[in-house]
Amino acid sequence: MYSFYESASYLMVPARKFMQSMRTALRSNPEALEFGAPRLLEGLADMYERSTRAITKPEFNIDSVLVNGEDVAVYQTTVMKRPFCNLVRFTKENQKKEPKVLIIAPVSGHFATLLRDTVKRMVPGHEVYITDWKSARDVPAAAGNFGLDEYLTYLIDFMRHIGPNTHVMAVCQPAVQVMALAAIMDEGDDPCMPTSIIPMGGPIDPRVKKTQVNELAESYPLKWFENNFLTFVPEGYIGVGRRVYPGFIQLTAFINMNPDAHYKAHIQFLEDKILNNKAGIEKHTTFYDEYLSVLDMDDVYYLETVEKIFQTYELPRGVMKYKGHTIDLKAVRRCALLTIEGEKDDISAPGQSFAAHALCKNLPEKMHGHHLQPGVGHYGVFSGSKWRSQVAPKIEEFIKKFDKETCSPRKD
Repeated sequence: MYSFYESASYLMVPARKFMQSMRTALRSNPEALEFGAPRLLEGLADMYERSTRAITKPEFNIDSVLVNGEDVAVYQTTVMKRPFCNLVRFTKENQKKEPKVLIIAPVSGHFATLLRDTVKRMVPGHEVYITDWKSARDVPAAAGNFGLDEYLTYLIDFMRHIGPNTHVMAVCQPAVQVMALAAIMDEGDDPCMPTSIIPMGGPIDPRVKKTQVNELAESYPLKWFENNFLTFVPEGYIGVGRRVYPGFIQLTAFINMNPDAHYKAHIQFLEDKILNNKAGIEKHTTFYDEYLSVLDMDDVYYLETVEKIFQTYELPRGVMKYKGHTIDLKAVRRCALLTIEGEKDDISAPGQSFAAHALCKNLPEKMHGHHLQPGVGHYGVFSGSKWRSQVAPKIEEFIKKFDKETCSPRKD
C-alpha cells in the first residue's frame, strides 16, 4: 500500500513540475495577473502543486508574540528527546516566572504544529511546553513499538523534567491520556503531578454522544482495521520495515468526513484568486499547508487506540491499565479539572469530555470547571478567533486560580 502511494506520487512529479512552472511564469508577469482568467490559471496551478507536494513536517515559526502591546522575541528549544517524541519549550526574551503549561498534541494524523495557534496564544502569559510527536516512518524499527504504555511513560517523564506546579492541556485524542496521567501520578503521590488538567474536545467517554468516528470504530472488528489500514514503511525512510497506519490514509478519512466543506473551501480559494482577495488566499493556504501535512502512527498505538478508546471504552469503564496496574480515576483528588468542548464538534461531540467530571468522584467540587464554546467545531476549540478571544481566557483564568505560585507568596 505504502509503495503504491509512493509510486503514484512519483508519477505525478511531471504534472507537478509543469504546474510549478506555469505558476512561476504567471507570477513573473504582473500585468497578466491584472485579469481574472490568468489569476484563475495561477490559482489552479497553485492549488494542484500544494495538494500534491511531498509531505514534510511544518515548522512552528513562532518568532515573537505581543505582550502588553510590545513585540517580544520567542525562543524554541528541544529540552528532551525520545525516539517517538521531543519535548519542545517556548520561552520569551527575559522570561519571567510564569505558570508552566504542557500542551499534549494529539497523535491522530497531524503534526504538533497543527496547534501553532494554541501555542502562540498561550505563550504571552506562560512558559509553554509541547509534545512534538515524530512520524513513525522516521523512527528506526530498532527503537521498538510505541503503544499507550509508552505514551504515558513519555508524559510522566516530561512532567518530571518540567517539575512541580505544571498545568496540562490535552487537545483531542490525548484527553484520555491526560486523565490517566493525573490518576497515575496522583495515586502515586508524585510531586510532579499536574496542578490542573484541561482536556479539550477529546473522547474521554465516546458513549455519551457518538460521532462518525465512534460509529466507524464500532462497525468492524479490530482485525478489519489491521488488515485494511496497516502497511510497512518502504525503502527510503529511516523507519523502513516498521508497520504503520499511514498519514495519507488518515488524511483521506478526515476529508471524507466532510467532503462538501473541502470542495467549497477550494472553490472559494479560486474565487479569492480571481478577485485577488489576499486575506482569503492567505487563510486558505495557511490552513491547508498544515492540514495536508500528516504523520504515520506506529501500528501498536493505532490498534490500541481503536480498541481501548473507541471500541471497549476502557477508561470510563475503569478497566484501562498502565503497565499492568488498573487506572482508577477516583484516585484524582488534588488535580483541578477543566473540560473544554465545542458546540458543533463532530469528531468529539459535546459531552464526551464533560464525562470526565462524573468519573473523578473524589475530586472536590470547587476543583471542577467546564466551558462549552458556542459556534465552533472541533478545530475551533483550539484554533481561530473564538479560541483566542473566548476559550483561551477561560483557561488562563482557571490556571491562575489553581497555580500554586500565583496563589502563594513568591519565594524568589
